[in-house]
Amino acid sequence: MDLTTRLKRFLPPASDAPQKAKARKLDLDRYMHGQEMDTPFGSCYVIEEKRPISGRHGHWTFKAALESNYANLSLFGQSRGDFSLQEALFLDTETTGLAGGTGTYAFLVGLGFFTADHFVVRQLLMRDYNEEPALLYLLDQALQKKSAIISFNGKTFDLPLLQTRFAISRLGLEGATKKEHVDLLHMSRRLWKRKLASCSLGSLERHILGVKRVDDIPGAEIPSRYFEFLQTGDGSLLQNIVEHNVTDILSMATLLYRLEAATELGPEECDCPFEAEALADLSLAAGDQPLALRYLEAAGQLTDEDGQYVRVLNQAAAIFKRLGDHERASLLWKKVLKLAPEDLDTSEELAKYYEHKKKDLDSAQQITRRALALAWQKRSPKIPAFEHRLKRLERKAERWQETPL
Repeated sequence: MDLTTRLKRFLPPASDAPQKAKARKLDLDRYMHGQEMDTPFGSCYVIEEKRPISGRHGHWTFKAALESNYANLSLFGQSRGDFSLQEALFLDTETTGLAGGTGTYAFLVGLGFFTADHFVVRQLLMRDYNEEPALLYLLDQALQKKSAIISFNGKTFDLPLLQTRFAISRLGLEGATKKEHVDLLHMSRRLWKRKLASCSLGSLERHILGVKRVDDIPGAEIPSRYFEFLQTGDGSLLQNIVEHNVTDILSMATLLYRLEAATELGPEECDCPFEAEALADLSLAAGDQPLALRYLEAAGQLTDEDGQYVRVLNQAAAIFKRLGDHERASLLWKKVLKLAPEDLDTSEELAKYYEHKKKDLDSAQQITRRALALAWQKRSPKIPAFEHRLKRLERKAERWQETPL
C-alpha cells in the first residue's frame, strides 16, 4: 500500500469544517502572506520567506554559511565528513506541548534550505487537526529531496515527535530514514558549555551570534496561543509564532557556520579561552595530544579566571603524564597546588610522582599528610585512600632506613 493510500485511510470525512478552514485562510493571509497548498490528503497552509544569500543574520552572512565546507563537523561526531549544506534541510517545529508524547502535535514545521541565491524558510502550518495528514505529506516530500537534517535538539525532541505523529497515522517517516542528522545543540554544548550558563538557542543568539529578537514570544506561551487560535480563528495570534520559528531557522544556519569556523581556528588564532579549552577537548578526543596541549596553552594565556586556569593546568598535566613526561606534569601540578591548595586529586597525583618516579618518600609523605588533613576538614571520601597511602609510605620509609648501605 503506497503512502497516498495509507494516508487517505486516516483522513476525516470530506465535509469536516471546510468553511472554517476557508475563513482561517483568509484571516491568515493578512498576517503571514502564505497560501493554501492542496495535497492528495487535503490542504494546509504554507508560508515561504526568502533571504538573499548576501543577507546577514547577526554577525554573519548566509553566503559565508553556504560557502564553508564543514569538514570539521566530524570532530563533534556529527558528520561522516562528506556533509553538503546544499543537500541539507534545517528543521524546527512548534508544538502543542513541550513534553512530547502521543497527544502532542507539531502544528507548525519550519524548513530551511539554500539555493544559489537565497536562504529559503518554508513553513507548514495546520490550521486545524484535520490538516495534519497534508502537513505530514508535504514534510515527507521535502525530506526525501535532501540527504541531511539539521536541527537544534531535534534528535531528542523534533524528530521523535514527528516519528510519533507518523506512527499514530500508521505511516513511516520515509524522508528521515537513514539520513545524516546534525544536531546543533549537542555541538554547541561541547564548544560553549563552560562559557555560557545556558546553551539554549536564545542564549547562543545573544552571546555568540549577535542576534537580537524583538517582541519575541516565549516558547512556553506558544501552545496556549495556538489553542486560542483554534477556538477563535484569529490569525494574528499566530503571527509571532511564525516569526519566532523563522528566526529559529535563520539562527541555525549561522550557528552551523559559527561552529565550523571555531573548529578551524588554530591555537594562536583563538581569542576566547573557553573555545580554546573546548578545542583542546575535541583534539584530545580525536587523538591529537600535541595539538590539545597547544590549545590548552592558549587557553591558559587567555583566561583571567583562576578556576579555568587550574582546570587547564590539570588537563595539560594529565596529557603529559600519558605521554610519559612526568617532569613537566609535576611542574604543572605544583602550579595547581599554589593556586588551589585544596585540590585533593592534584595532591594525590603529586604524591604518586614523588613516590614512584622521584623515589622521594619524604616529599610524598609531606604532601599526603597535608592532603589527609584537608580531606578530614572537607569530610572527603578520599580519606581512606590517603590514610592507606600514608601508612604504605611510612612502612616503605622504615624498610629503607633499615636496609644497610
